[in-house]
Amino acid sequence: MILDKLNYSITSLKGIGSYYSKILNKIEINTVSDLLEYFPRAFSDRTKTVNLKDALSLNTATVKVKVVEHRMMGKKYRQFLKVLIHDDSNFGALVCFNRNFLKSSLVIGNNYYITGRFYFSFGEIQSSNFEFEEASEEYKGRILPIYSLTSGLNQNTLRKSIEDALKKYRLDIEDELPLWCIKKRELLLKRDAIWNVHFPKDFNLYAKAKKTFIYEEFFFQKLFLLKRKESIEKIKKHRPKPSFNYKDKLLKNLPFKLTDYQIKAILEIEKDIFSDHVFSRLLQADVGAGKTIVALITMISVVEAGFQTVLMAPTEVLANQHYKVIKKLISGLNLNIALFVGSLNKKERENILRGLKSGELQIVIGTHSVFSEDVTYKNLGFVVIDEQQRFGVEQRYQLLSKGDAVDLLLMTATPIPRSLAMSLYGDLELTMMKGIIQGRLPVKTWLIDDNQERIDKMHKWIKSLLGKNGRAIFVYSLIEDSNKVDNKDLYSEFEKLLKTYIPYKAGFVHSKIKSEEKEQIMNDFQKGNINILAATTVVEVGIDVPDANVIVVENAENYGLSTLHQLRGRVGRNNQQAFMVLITKIDELTEIGKKRLKIMTTENDGFKIAEEDLILRGPGDFLGSRQSGLPEYKFADIRKDLEILKESSEDAEELYNTDNELKKTENMNVKISFINRLKNYMIHYKKPEA
Repeated sequence: MILDKLNYSITSLKGIGSYYSKILNKIEINTVSDLLEYFPRAFSDRTKTVNLKDALSLNTATVKVKVVEHRMMGKKYRQFLKVLIHDDSNFGALVCFNRNFLKSSLVIGNNYYITGRFYFSFGEIQSSNFEFEEASEEYKGRILPIYSLTSGLNQNTLRKSIEDALKKYRLDIEDELPLWCIKKRELLLKRDAIWNVHFPKDFNLYAKAKKTFIYEEFFFQKLFLLKRKESIEKIKKHRPKPSFNYKDKLLKNLPFKLTDYQIKAILEIEKDIFSDHVFSRLLQADVGAGKTIVALITMISVVEAGFQTVLMAPTEVLANQHYKVIKKLISGLNLNIALFVGSLNKKERENILRGLKSGELQIVIGTHSVFSEDVTYKNLGFVVIDEQQRFGVEQRYQLLSKGDAVDLLLMTATPIPRSLAMSLYGDLELTMMKGIIQGRLPVKTWLIDDNQERIDKMHKWIKSLLGKNGRAIFVYSLIEDSNKVDNKDLYSEFEKLLKTYIPYKAGFVHSKIKSEEKEQIMNDFQKGNINILAATTVVEVGIDVPDANVIVVENAENYGLSTLHQLRGRVGRNNQQAFMVLITKIDELTEIGKKRLKIMTTENDGFKIAEEDLILRGPGDFLGSRQSGLPEYKFADIRKDLEILKESSEDAEELYNTDNELKKTENMNVKISFINRLKNYMIHYKKPEA
């Protein structure tokens, strides 16, 4: 029986009646399976004991003591119990706030093992947050789990319930992974993993048990993606191949020539678009590689074939920018295009809805509004999602449900190494565009120390670069001053910039500004009405201002390398030399911190930067804790468990290639587990708000 099938009521366990079961229900423990999958948040290592004096230097410690006296402290109505204790050389006290009942449990003259945090207070060694076990010949120091609790629940009661459940059902638990995977990756059998994840004999066994669960989560996620890819590819479509007249006209009128990698990407996408099955593809392009023109060329070919297309962006600023650029590029093609964002008034929105439903509108560019419930397309054929990592997996497929046999192109300028991309996006084909547009110069990046003399020299140098109509961007990690973090904030520094850059005009932009105001500020910056822009990382993507050739990032140590690389991509978008200045307190950086920022000064290839960052810090800089829209992880963290992700992905693919229907006898439990996980996912999944 697989673990998730242990769906017996928790009241079937000894000691769990209606009262205790109601408390457990509050933390969503209803069955034996729920109980066993309620994993510890930490552990208390009681395998070693120290004396009271040494316990002071430890976060938590276990001491063996004798109870020598009980005292009631405080005033009449606020009295609390104080238990005096003694080991071989020191006296101490257990302060029992709201636990006067411990008087009968901690018996004078008896010996106990006390585990807790000890401190020196009122001239003596004390502990007020502690657990205890009576000393006996049978006592063996153990590693005990610490669980998240709720009102009415304590650690000892929960531990006993889980241990009782393990003793009763552990041997009935069967493996969900193929046996060859367990052997190949040196994992534990499920029955051993579930025991050692709660009550490990040592931390090596816990690490092995944890790896087993991490591997298992990644393994079934990969199967989920492979099955989804298979189901998508089974959808047949009929999309007649056009004469590519729109494409030819557009290319003829472009003021530049496409690069070899852009042409290759277009051909790969076109091959999928005009095949007989639906496709989903991820287009990875380095900053400044020109992915938008690739998307546009494929979109207009779909329009020529008789279908509507959508380009969805994560913000109104980026959607507006795409709309302006694309509208200008296709101005000679006589195509109907619309911008569809949340800030539209009622009349504008209704006009667009009518145009989409009738098919009059052929290209729509917008935010998540494009898949709102009231949006109906006449014949949606192709969806492009820019900066796809900002959208959940299910948001993609919600948009695809707006048409029959809709093709999907996801785009990102956040480079992810191929090996990681293939593991994370197993339901997608992958196209990688490496290089920069011809004529653009690599941005020179400098790291400077955060001292006033150096900063003053920098401002003087920037003024010499700006001339009459130049632009400069200053980036800050905080909007306003914070007592918690000693970083420069936008509001305070903006006041300084106003005084420093007289007579230049300055403005600021951040996430809390209304979209209309944000759009106006960005327009003014683009036109030159604003020369100095103070901002947070809202400018990380989609800001295309060719005259902006300087970007300064304060407290640069706070950003991931992929974010810094994205920010660097906001300048140098013409044929002039551009500069990035990273400001930090160099002497306060760790060695890894220095290496990371040094990479930015020597490397301009986003894919190489991503690889280096993986080596130094793991993939946390450009990935969240999970891929949004996939089943949530209980143990796995793609920021830390990259190697396990790769291993499990390879093995899941190997299994899928040999038995994609999971019909073989040895894969019976794999199939049961996969179906069960899929059902649980569908039950708990909530559709994102449009």
